[in-house]
Amino acid sequence: MTLAPLTPYCSGKRDQGFTLAEMAIVLLILGLLASSLLPPLSARMDERGRQTTAARLQDIEHALIGFAILHGRLPCPSTEADPASAHYGLEQTPPCNHAQPGFLPWRTLGLTAVDAWGQPRSNVSDSWDGHWRYRPDPGLSDSTITAASATQSNIQIRDHAGNAITTLSASRAAAVVFSMGANRQPDGLNATHSPNVPTFQAGETTPVFDDQVLWIGLPLLISRLAQAGRL
Repeated sequence: MTLAPLTPYCSGKRDQGFTLAEMAIVLLILGLLASSLLPPLSARMDERGRQTTAARLQDIEHALIGFAILHGRLPCPSTEADPASAHYGLEQTPPCNHAQPGFLPWRTLGLTAVDAWGQPRSNVSDSWDGHWRYRPDPGLSDSTITAASATQSNIQIRDHAGNAITTLSASRAAAVVFSMGANRQPDGLNATHSPNVPTFQAGETTPVFDDQVLWIGLPLLISRLAQAGRL
């Protein structure tokens, strides 16, 4: 018996692969999926940065109080702009000079120079993006703190609406430190420097404000020094 030659089975479907039109549709779908994931990813990264910065601000608070316990005063700001200088990142010699915005003396305190979004500076012309801004009260940085110490510069902390968070007539803020946030620039009242009547802004993140602000109250500072037997 002679077998009939086998005829290749044909399903009627092509197997040449995707056409250009189909590839375009696939790429469009992938693009839409990717774009739908970007905002949540960006929000998660921003939140992680804020959490990291908040943790570093806690470390700064502990370091400032520790410095006060050891030295009997708060450190002056750092104002040296040249990274090659031996004084870069160190506090000024008291009395503090508040004629220009000051930065946290991170080397004096043994801390990182920047927040979660900042980068170390290598040249005098580099920006201060991401570096901690710092302002102590001169009554607590230029002389030894006692149980009777009072603030001198009346540092004010206000909310977005301009309402006072600290006492208006006699500030109870001993020092202020703030991060310039993801936009790497001081926002709101923090963008204006005042040598004599310093005013800062704190509050929730908004489209035009993302600074993270820490202030140390005078009662807390006095209490910690007393607990440590410094007073």
